[in-house]
Amino acid sequence: MKASVCVLFAVACWVVSQADESPMILTLNKVMNDLEKIRKGMGKSTSLINSPNTSDLKDCCFASALKSFGQNMTRVPLTGAKLVNIQKKISRELSKTIILNGLPSCKAEETQKAQCESSYSEVTSQTFVQNLLTLLQRIYARQA
Repeated sequence: MKASVCVLFAVACWVVSQADESPMILTLNKVMNDLEKIRKGMGKSTSLINSPNTSDLKDCCFASALKSFGQNMTRVPLTGAKLVNIQKKISRELSKTIILNGLPSCKAEETQKAQCESSYSEVTSQTFVQNLLTLLQRIYARQA
């Protein structure tokens, strides 16, 4: 009996601690955790995928970069049904309004000036996943 009470208390404490975080932060955490699973389960494939360069990405371009990552996520070569399901889930999560509404909003002129929609270079699937993780971490840092 005492063990079950301790477990219930631990679950209640965890729920209360999570209540302070915004839905966007929780979603970003979930996507980053899933992306880590993908990264660890990836093979040494040399597939090339178009990817935004996150090192010099302007804030105005976060939305278009996420859109590109979401569209190309399913091109990452994976084996195993579990990883493929996680991959599809990440692709869906990246297009949710809960993330997109929390991104910096810019005027059309600013977005055009930043050249967000320029063609993205091809990188290996490992670099693609790392670039997406970097972008999500930047978005997370802006929210925290």
